[in-house]
Amino acid sequence: MYILYYLLSLGAMVMAMFADLSTRGVGFLVVMALVFLFLGSWNLLSRRVESQRRSERHIISPDELQRMRELAEQAKGRKSDNNGNDA
Repeated sequence: MYILYYLLSLGAMVMAMFADLSTRGVGFLVVMALVFLFLGSWNLLSRRVESQRRSERHIISPDELQRMRELAEQAKGRKSDNNGNDA
């Protein structure tokens, strides 16, 4: 889709350069070229950001997070018990 926006912006710029229009018409074509260029860039950027996004499958559920916290607390308690017994 972004290629279409870039082609439309290029076409608008070419029309602005070679068309025998008033200043308003040329200004309109330049503005349209900038709009299409912006939309194409935005589309390209959004695709790149979307491709780098993590999948929802990797999100930890609240239950699993609670279980991991409990395991960490148990490991921390065992470690402090072992340090207390060694002294």
